[in-house]
Amino acid sequence: MESNQSSLRPGTRAHGFIVERISALPRLGATAIELLHERSGARLLHLLAPNDAENLFSVTFPTPPTDDTGLPHILEHAVLGGSRRFPLKDPFFEMVKGSMATFINAMTASDHTMYPVASNVRQDFFNLAEVYWDAVFHPTLAENTFKREGHHLEFAEGTGPQGDLVIKGIVFNEMKGAYSTPDALLARLSSRGLMPDTPFGRDSGGDPQVIPSLTYEQFKRFHAEHYHPSHAKIFIYGDIPTEDHLVFCGARLEQFDRRQPAPSIQRQRRWTEPRSEMWHYPAGANDPLERRSFVTINWLIGPGTDTAEVAAFNVIDNLLVGSHAAPLRRALIDSGLGEDLVHSGFSAGRLETSFHLGIRGTDASKANDILDLVLATLRSFADDGITSDRVDAAFQQLAYRYLEIPSGYPLWLMNRVNSMWLYQADPLPMLRADEVVADLRRRYQADPQLFARLIREKLIDNPHRLLVTLAPDRDLQSRDDAAAAEYLRRRKQSMSPEQLRRIAEEQAELARSLDAPNTPEALATLPRLAVTDLPRKPRHIPTTIEPLQPGCELLVNNVFANGVNYLQIDLDLSHLPPALLSILPLYEDCVRKMGTRGENYVRTAERIAAHTGGVSFGVSINAHVQDPARTLRRGRFSIKFLDEKADEALRVLHDVMLDLDLGDPARLRDVLLQARASNRSQIVSGGMSLALRHAARQFSAEAAEDEILNGVPHVRLIERLAAAPSLDATIESLEAIRSSLRSGRRGMVASFTGSTGVLPRIRSALAAWNARMLDSTATAPRDFAASAAPRREGLAAAMNASYCIQAMPAPHLASPRAPALVVAARILSLDYLLEEIRFKGTAYGAGCGYHGLQRTWTYHSYRDPWITRTLNVYAAVAEHVRSADWSQSQVDRAIIGTAKSAERPIRPAEATSTALWRHVMGESREWRQTFHEAILGSTAEGVKNAALEQLQANGPATATCVVSSRERIEKANGESPENPLQIEEILTG
Repeated sequence: MESNQSSLRPGTRAHGFIVERISALPRLGATAIELLHERSGARLLHLLAPNDAENLFSVTFPTPPTDDTGLPHILEHAVLGGSRRFPLKDPFFEMVKGSMATFINAMTASDHTMYPVASNVRQDFFNLAEVYWDAVFHPTLAENTFKREGHHLEFAEGTGPQGDLVIKGIVFNEMKGAYSTPDALLARLSSRGLMPDTPFGRDSGGDPQVIPSLTYEQFKRFHAEHYHPSHAKIFIYGDIPTEDHLVFCGARLEQFDRRQPAPSIQRQRRWTEPRSEMWHYPAGANDPLERRSFVTINWLIGPGTDTAEVAAFNVIDNLLVGSHAAPLRRALIDSGLGEDLVHSGFSAGRLETSFHLGIRGTDASKANDILDLVLATLRSFADDGITSDRVDAAFQQLAYRYLEIPSGYPLWLMNRVNSMWLYQADPLPMLRADEVVADLRRRYQADPQLFARLIREKLIDNPHRLLVTLAPDRDLQSRDDAAAAEYLRRRKQSMSPEQLRRIAEEQAELARSLDAPNTPEALATLPRLAVTDLPRKPRHIPTTIEPLQPGCELLVNNVFANGVNYLQIDLDLSHLPPALLSILPLYEDCVRKMGTRGENYVRTAERIAAHTGGVSFGVSINAHVQDPARTLRRGRFSIKFLDEKADEALRVLHDVMLDLDLGDPARLRDVLLQARASNRSQIVSGGMSLALRHAARQFSAEAAEDEILNGVPHVRLIERLAAAPSLDATIESLEAIRSSLRSGRRGMVASFTGSTGVLPRIRSALAAWNARMLDSTATAPRDFAASAAPRREGLAAAMNASYCIQAMPAPHLASPRAPALVVAARILSLDYLLEEIRFKGTAYGAGCGYHGLQRTWTYHSYRDPWITRTLNVYAAVAEHVRSADWSQSQVDRAIIGTAKSAERPIRPAEATSTALWRHVMGESREWRQTFHEAILGSTAEGVKNAALEQLQANGPATATCVVSSRERIEKANGESPENPLQIEEILTG
């Protein structure tokens, strides 16, 4: 095979392909082989990376939308719902059940659709590629699939033609949820508004008010026109030889004849005058309206394929908004016109680039004041604020973007290629970004006014500018709901009895098709791994442990990091008084946003930007992996830096970790207002997490403290503190946390991944810091008593979807039943809850989770149109398990899907945190091996018995929490008056 690979040369032919170009990419340790399939016109780019076993296969099509029906998005869902070779329901989800995939999904962008899959296992990789190939080029596209994924009319459940009409559809409900989230809505409006005359001015995801107008005929025609190899870009990455991919793809492309290339997307005509738009988003009936608006200023910059300008504006992004000391960020926050930045910075990766400056926590009346301040700040900065040290810091930040090897690295490379390739440009320059940046630095050195001139030309004097204001409206949701109900009422009124009967028949037919299981013959068409194909040992991070001093250890991870160094320091917080627990998340914000001893936050932020890739602090609370009696409360400082910045970066970390200055009330007030604005915006998008924590809080000390740190209590605490007239008590609590952290010698563990040359400095710094930190005596964790009565709660906020959660107690991860419960949760997620709640109920997502370190078992739904129906599905889980006849092959698929976590690729940043977590939490190599073997040895009988025991023993203690609008929760209570949800407003309860 090696000889076949080496025989490829530009101009040679193999398996129907002609090799067009071969390029070495030494910085990536890869070679790019570009090929054209002569008969079909398909283009293929293989990044051959001999040292990376994570292989990725992707097909991307240009899919510019012509309207707001969401046709590309609905098609993305539907093509994975059955194909010519795999004529079963949802082969995508069947593959998810039993694949070692490191990535498996599909994504709709504003003008293209991507179908990527990745795996560390060769056979699994080709299995996935086979299913995806047939899906995109030969989908069944049954009308029932279109109805389920897109939209269709039904009568309200259990009513028949006498009942009300409702609209159902998975994408329809997904986008209703997306349009309820002000941050996401703001980003959509800002980007679309800049290019109204192009496909980028339309919503490829779909506007819920427009989605129901899409027809099945339009849907089929779009696929026939756009999903052809002549339009496709096939991207492949990894260590499998190119020849093998050509064999795979070539035979499948031979049946296609070449077409004309996809037509180019037109560019937006430039405006001669700036424009403005005013929009609204739904607010709750009791939500405050003051300082709840959003304002963005948006500029259209230039061609996305101009790599020099893209690199230059990435530097400008860092200069203007890249740190808490950056001038635009400082000007807006210090002005008091708003509370925090949102949707801000340079946007590239498509045909046209743009720059955005947004602020949340403001009032709509201040939009023009914000615009005036932004333009004045830009003029001042361009005139005399662009110093060489600021430019050097911006270039340093840009270096991380191109040097880091992140989790999902093949996908990251694919996106860089596509940002050029999809627009008929050379696909490789953004893979040589270090060369592009080096050229930019030379241009700046020869012309120090380069960035000032671009700021004036592209921002200050650019008339293609859009001012968007997004304001809250307490009545918007009720008006929209009333309009939707009236539309359906009139539509039903206009229908004949024959039309109504046809809807009832189609509803019954769709229900029958959803209920019908895949036949054994259809399932047998799918290529599958066997449990015997899996590695018998989990993949371990190559780590050595160095004891530096008593109470201080250093983990050194031997993982290639490409010149970026990652250091994390873990401290034991068990001695922290319980009264300070609730304020810890605010301390996390202060680490990133406050100053240090002897310097204000601006100077500290400048040092962080100049010498590091970021500093952060986080808190986790879990039980010990092997000892259920031990609750581990840990705090972790993280930093990344380049080799040449090691000394200064370590000084920054020392100051932030040990000498944080918390005594600036004005700055602390800004930090609180930013936290409040963020929390308010995240209530809708993060509703599932809030509900999960709220429901589970009563079942273990770990879950209770996690709720305090990250759940509803934290949201309400920040509201109170931000409104408090004095911050003296808050500062006192924060300083107590700092003092407690400085006395944490009893538990300092560090983890490092990076260059060996900086290790001596890290060892020296850790030893010095450890010596400075005093011994302390731990206080016992607070006692925990589980709630006696299961709760049923509804947390209300303005939104157009629901998140339905149930939680119950579960055994600790050390329990002999734990491996079987992990497998059982996966089977219930993919074989029952997803089927009942997503496919039949058209919620966007659903699943079951076993959380052994917090000792809980949960069910969840995401962007769900229903409440009562979903809770009824949860109530039927126990009976489903009792009557289920889980075969060993079904369990084996769940074993494979579960065991893939043990084979995850080892990337440097993730290796740093994972090695540290495993060491501190007691997840030893021996424990991992034992647990992995138990997973692989799971039997159908054992998994079912474990699930039944869990549900029988703990089902009566089930707690319920629903996050939704008050109207939806009240409607659910009307449907189940005997067992109502107790309603509280999230912000005012």
